[in-house]
Amino acid sequence: MSPGAAARPLFARPDFRAVAGETLRPGGLTLTLRALELAGLPHAARVADLGCGRGATARLLAECGHTVLALDPAPDCPPGAWGRDVLPLRAVAQRLPLAGGSLDAVFCECVLSVTGAAQAVLAECARVLKPGGVLILSDLYLRGKGACATGAGCLAGALPVGDIAALLAAAGLAPLVFEDHSRLLAELAGRLVLAGLPLAELGLGRGCGCVSGGGPELARPGYFLCLARVRA
Repeated sequence: MSPGAAARPLFARPDFRAVAGETLRPGGLTLTLRALELAGLPHAARVADLGCGRGATARLLAECGHTVLALDPAPDCPPGAWGRDVLPLRAVAQRLPLAGGSLDAVFCECVLSVTGAAQAVLAECARVLKPGGVLILSDLYLRGKGACATGAGCLAGALPVGDIAALLAAAGLAPLVFEDHSRLLAELAGRLVLAGLPLAELGLGRGCGCVSGGGPELARPGYFLCLARVRA
């Protein structure tokens, strides 16, 4: 590994991408399909994929018959690879160039924790959703009360469940489903370790800097799927 590799965000590193696959997140499209099953979107729904990256979720949603806005400050998908019914847009999640009440659903998969502006992102998601529209949120979270003061990337923005619930409520979003999928995070971490990435570099070892509110015990990272609806 080159000296500067560890300084790059984990998701931007070739050794991580080689293992994590096109979605760059635990569970991949299997978890996206689970979210679609739970969401029960109308036919030909208008949806947004925030932090679309390489476009895997956007293409899947289009294949399911939806019209998709794929938003990212720096999309990582070749122009001709988006497929039909996908419109790529350069944008950050906390300032969406979309009209209020214009979407049936917003997918925010492993993005909220890296924005550094969770409250603003959730407020924007609520703004652009139609009444009754659904936010599909999957990300890292902290299992127990604590914070990750010195972690990096996704882990630095991970929050306890109570904090996530409070942010959703402040944005006018009512949780419908919360599922723990920490097993998927553990499986991905295991594959990464077998590929030669140390736990410390993944932010999952004892040096990750995550401490509980009660003392030196580390707050363990987990992974969740949450669906929330805009309150009437």
